Amino acid sequence: MELLKWLTINDRYSRMYLDKALAKLQLNSGQYFYILQICKEPGITQDHLLSIVHVNPSNVTRAVAYLEKGGFLTKKQNMRDRRTYHLYPTEKAKDAYVQIRAIQKQWEEDFLHVLDKKEQEELDMLLKKLGAHAVTFMKEERYE
Repeated sequence: MELLKWLTINDRYSRMYLDKALAKLQLNSGQYFYILQICKEPGITQDHLLSIVHVNPSNVTRAVAYLEKGGFLTKKQNMRDRRTYHLYPTEKAKDAYVQIRAIQKQWEEDFLHVLDKKEQEELDMLLKKLGAHAVTFMKEERYE
């Protein structure tokens, strides 16, 4: 089985597609997901966002800083815990959200058209299962 090879190929071409399609919004494949989450959960904390995206904290910090500077979000300090910030989408983010969802939908249609509906559902279920396992596996650091 060449699982890593094909995961890498799918990831690479998905990112290439997203980078090209998102360029008009001044976003890239590493930033769009934050906008989706912040629009879905206005007021989400940066820590909660970190637990959803499963990346290094510095990546989240950089992405949030870029999106704030680009006018996509505002940060508001938590009055009870001044170390915590809540993230809110701006109108620019809300407008981008609609376009991002359309870009996602188009890529999924183009990418998955080779599979029938049942295969698409199975793939979705299997990818979620593998993703959850990967997160658990790495948190337990059993790979050493």
